[in-house]
Amino acid sequence: KEDWDMLAPKEISDPDDKKPSDWVDDSMMDDPEDKKPADWVEEKRMVDTDAKKPDDWDDEEDGEWEAPTKDNPGYKGDWSVKRISNPGYKGFWEAKKIANPEYVDEEALSRMPSS
Repeated sequence: KEDWDMLAPKEISDPDDKKPSDWVDDSMMDDPEDKKPADWVEEKRMVDTDAKKPDDWDDEEDGEWEAPTKDNPGYKGDWSVKRISNPGYKGFWEAKKIANPEYVDEEALSRMPSS
């Protein structure tokens, strides 16, 4: 009978039970000791300093010339801080259960009628 959705549950979460303000829900956290290396390169593309303005480039007709970009050989990707286990993690918080005032034990539902 406990698995039947047509009946009100025997217990419900206590609406007056509140999660403590110091409760930690996150099992992982950013490592406060981890810092981005000074030589980390995040720019994927860079201006090609070897490129030269073409001789036949006309600023009035073609617009202002801008050097093309090329792949940055020093590119290391997006940096993200290392994640570590959170020492303050207390687990998933769930309100305590109380008796449901609307629960009615319907014993007749689980019995087969006799013929």
